[in-house]
Amino acid sequence: MRVFKNLSALAVLVCVCDARPTSSVVFEKVESSPAGWVLDKTTKVDKDATSITLKIHLVNQGMDKFHKLAMDIATPGNAQYGNHLDHEQILAMTAPKAESVTLVNDWLKSEISNAKVSVKGDYFTVEGSVNAIEKLLKTKYSTFEVNEETKAKTLRTLEYSLPSALVGHVDMIQPTTYFGVKQFRSTISEHHAIEDEAGAFHTDAVQAVTGCTGTRITPTCLANLYNFKNAKNETAGLLGVAGFLEEYAIKTDFTTFLNSYAYFSNKAKSFTCTGVNAGTCPTSPAGVEANLDVQYAGSISSSVPMTYYSTAGRGQWVGSGTNTNEPYLEFLNYLLALPAASLPNTLSISYGDDEATVPLSYATNACNLFSQLGARGVSILISSGDSGVGTTCKVNGKTSFTTNFPAACPWVTTVGGTTGNSPENAWSSGGGGFSEIFGRPDYQNATVNNWLSTDTTHTAVNNYFNASGRAYPDISAQATNFVIIASGSAQSVSGTSCSAPTTAGIFQLLNSARIASGKKGLGFLNPWLYNTASTGFTDIKNGKIGGCSGVISGAGFSAVTGWDPATGLGTPNYEALLAFATSTA
Repeated sequence: MRVFKNLSALAVLVCVCDARPTSSVVFEKVESSPAGWVLDKTTKVDKDATSITLKIHLVNQGMDKFHKLAMDIATPGNAQYGNHLDHEQILAMTAPKAESVTLVNDWLKSEISNAKVSVKGDYFTVEGSVNAIEKLLKTKYSTFEVNEETKAKTLRTLEYSLPSALVGHVDMIQPTTYFGVKQFRSTISEHHAIEDEAGAFHTDAVQAVTGCTGTRITPTCLANLYNFKNAKNETAGLLGVAGFLEEYAIKTDFTTFLNSYAYFSNKAKSFTCTGVNAGTCPTSPAGVEANLDVQYAGSISSSVPMTYYSTAGRGQWVGSGTNTNEPYLEFLNYLLALPAASLPNTLSISYGDDEATVPLSYATNACNLFSQLGARGVSILISSGDSGVGTTCKVNGKTSFTTNFPAACPWVTTVGGTTGNSPENAWSSGGGGFSEIFGRPDYQNATVNNWLSTDTTHTAVNNYFNASGRAYPDISAQATNFVIIASGSAQSVSGTSCSAPTTAGIFQLLNSARIASGKKGLGFLNPWLYNTASTGFTDIKNGKIGGCSGVISGAGFSAVTGWDPATGLGTPNYEALLAFATSTA
């Protein structure tokens, strides 16, 4: 995997090679706060009483060698295929230099002696007051407010400095310049209660596929649409669902959903809620996102056990005296440290951000963690986003399509959106495009080059995307009008937040079938998807994703024959994929 240094990389990493060891350099800088975040000049913060927990990441050794091994492990036919690693093996391959540990430790002792400092693996953790952290990083934290109903506040800085001697030893410090994640869910205002009794269908809608109507998607519809209606009731393995932003999955709603809508005979199923980074598992309020994720991933995966990871930390401070850290780092490091028997085989994530708002150092480190999870045997399904090819469509002042992170990370399987069922079409708001910072991985080259050379629908917008970047989505699934239960009532939800848990449930069935037959799980999926299993999908040839309204005329990508950046390889055909999964060594 290579990283581009181009216009959308906001992180500015400065190396002053002839500087004295005690001099400082601006290590990272962003031009402004992300869209939606505004400087709050009215809130007063007691910088002695308010604390910050910094995560300082040391430069890994051997990451290129590790990435090659991780790709070999995921590539059918390779001698390393399926030889998933444990955490200790990964740490041994990628450990930072001992010199890096010594230099950072000495720096912290000399500059912030009254703080709590610990080191584990390739991270230092530093807990100190805002004033102490400002002195350490030669910066000033300010309060920013997000322009949403919550009016949540965060302490962030737009630049910070480090001693020049640490350049080449440290590659990321957060929370500093990254403001946090959001959930992918289209137009929250459109979530609405369904008036008729839960479980009853609108009889005036035409069911082109059994169980599907134009106004409601349920597990029965998906079972027929994606051909898992005859799937075995699996019990082996573990399915994981990621939860952030105080989105809580409610077990009573899950039970009601299964009783009303489950396709499989798994109505006695529940799930385990595990708190990460001091996350909690209350019985209310119901999170629409959280309930959507567990209800569809859980119902589709039949009787496979499921864990909901309730991860605290949204990068926001709300007057509690603590400025919390970013949830991805905490969550991914938590999973990586689990023993193999406790790791999920499949993980569903419906959260992300505009790639251009994520500092390059943060995006690179988080993507590296995803690569490590894949090498440990986890299949990661991530929503592609709900804004097509962008909204503002400006990157560092340049008119351009915008992409999503972590959807654009090469080490995850990104799921776009479809709508309708006879036939399925690309959902107009589904995310898709090309990364500005991550290069196109080898497993995509033949497929994407074929699209670039043969498709004629994109020629008018060639100047607005990076054709050599990682392309997404990889696959797609239904994204509109999903029936869920929240706070005891049926509601309708749309977005690629629906697509990710749907495919996660299907791929867990595949992983469970392999495990039940004595094989290992599929792990990182993409090399298998683009080669061995590429014909296991229904090609979506109609519809278009849009975006950039009022900025770029005709913006978007069309669904065409073969892979395209609107719907990827297409939607899953479970029976075909099962044949590939069980025959792959």
